[in-house]
Amino acid sequence: MRIILHMDMNSYFASVEQQANPHLRGRPVGVCEHLGGIIIAPSAEARLMGIKPGATVWEAIKIFPQIVLLPTDPDKYRHVTKKFLNILNDYSDDVEQYSIDEAFIDITRYTDGDYRDARLLGMEIKQRLRLEIGEWVSASVGVGPNKLISKIAADLGTDHIDRLGIVRPQDISKLYDELALTDVPGIGRRIEKALHRLGIFTLKQLAVYPLGNLLNQFGIWGYVLRELANFRDTSAVVTEEEPPKSFGHAYTVPKPLTSEREIRKLMFKLSDKVGRRMRKHGASGSIVHYFHSDRQYTSFGKQRKIRDFINEGRDIFRVAWKIFLSSSPFPAEGGGMEGVSSSEISAPTYSPPYHGGELKLKIMGVSVSGLRWETGQDFLFEQYERPRRLAAIMDKINNKYGDYTITRARFYDAPDTWAKDTVGFGRTRSLNQ
Repeated sequence: MRIILHMDMNSYFASVEQQANPHLRGRPVGVCEHLGGIIIAPSAEARLMGIKPGATVWEAIKIFPQIVLLPTDPDKYRHVTKKFLNILNDYSDDVEQYSIDEAFIDITRYTDGDYRDARLLGMEIKQRLRLEIGEWVSASVGVGPNKLISKIAADLGTDHIDRLGIVRPQDISKLYDELALTDVPGIGRRIEKALHRLGIFTLKQLAVYPLGNLLNQFGIWGYVLRELANFRDTSAVVTEEEPPKSFGHAYTVPKPLTSEREIRKLMFKLSDKVGRRMRKHGASGSIVHYFHSDRQYTSFGKQRKIRDFINEGRDIFRVAWKIFLSSSPFPAEGGGMEGVSSSEISAPTYSPPYHGGELKLKIMGVSVSGLRWETGQDFLFEQYERPRRLAAIMDKINNKYGDYTITRARFYDAPDTWAKDTVGFGRTRSLNQ
């Protein structure tokens, strides 16, 4: 019988900042991408005041004007993540980094299937976190017979003094009395509303609801919902990193962009970031996705499949700009698609984010998928080989002397703060992507 331990770091970015700076300890802290964006990680003190992840900066200031606002420091968080993963690797070879602040560890062999030993191990790991990383960096720990239940157990444990939750196989049925639909990972508010329309208001009702009806309503996701409601999860703890399926970068600007010049500069900077990461991993791609939204989160998104495989920022920008022009009031001038033949592979999800005929862009993202991995072969034609060599030289200079030490002249004056390196809480298979 498997025993899986799940560790979820508490108020991670903020607590790392408090550990690094004693003057921040005990104070409400909010880590944000920039002062015009959202709070990515509020400290425990800020959460107690009602400042939640995703709150806008102005909302946080309204609640508590003296909140300490800090920009993200990705290298600092990745360094701490490596340290807590090293602790977990002392107990098992089966450790999966689920995101930058979460991990699963299969402790079946270490505990010989005994949940009493599993509890002691969880307490020991938490103690080592305090001793080896710092007393202000803590984690919620959950233990259960599979990954889903261990993650739920960690959430249940946050109400306890030791922040350690245990759900043994014989205790699973009790979860129906403790959990709401949205307490189960994978069931969000939108799914909850759809389930309510079917007359499903509890996990117990979902667990016995006819599978055929769920499939008719949700497609294959109906089967997933049925499995979640029955707390079934046979997925293994994945220790080997899987190659990424896409590379992307998104950014929320402090003030809405309204001019073509600003929009082009941000789009190029995002495209350049994506291209540099792709080249670092030896990847190129044939599908470019672009999206943007306004202050009311009215959004546009579309992707195009192109004939060639690309990984250079200028080429990615050209495709993204072409997509953007299909949504914008700007004339189709500049940033053309020379040498690129593309075809639509997805319909737009779009309501124009214009106000009085003016575009007010707040969020922008660019990503590339349809990946292939470089074999080290040289290109046969000079028109392909020369841009590749130029990009490699620029990468070498920027890696040595800092980002954008050298860049294309048309975009040299884009603000340094735009599209800087950041980290989020989504699933992350590698610290270096």
